[in-house]
Amino acid sequence: MEIRVAWLFGLHETDAGEATSGGNWFPDNESNRRELEIIVEAGNDACGPGTHWLEERQA
Repeated sequence: MEIRVAWLFGLHETDAGEATSGGNWFPDNESNRRELEIIVEAGNDACGPGTHWLEERQA
């Protein structure tokens, strides 16, 4: 499994100014999950509840 921080489309942009809906994918392990959950919490604190979440995919 892989995980990433996802957010409402257009809430964040790439360096080139293009709207995005998620960050880079990382292997789903305890350390990565803990770090990404902290980012999700900070994103929801800054932008509102439910604006950021962890997304999973089969790798």
